[in-house]
Amino acid sequence: MAKHLVSLLEGEFNPAGFKDEYRERVMEFIARKAKGRAPRLTAVKSKRKTTSLDSVLTKSIEALRKRKRAA
Repeated sequence: MAKHLVSLLEGEFNPAGFKDEYRERVMEFIARKAKGRAPRLTAVKSKRKTTSLDSVLTKSIEALRKRKRAA
């Protein structure tokens, strides 16, 4: 199943399709701190319920299949 998932992910990597949210948050934190404002910190999310690897891989494969069909 893992090999099948990897085969669905093969292809050209386009970094423009991703957004660097971490860098944006760090830069916003620095800017607010430099202006003397209290930095806005978000609460840490609680951990998700643990699921089996098999079910996670199956969901990933289904999502990739749907995306490829839509493309």
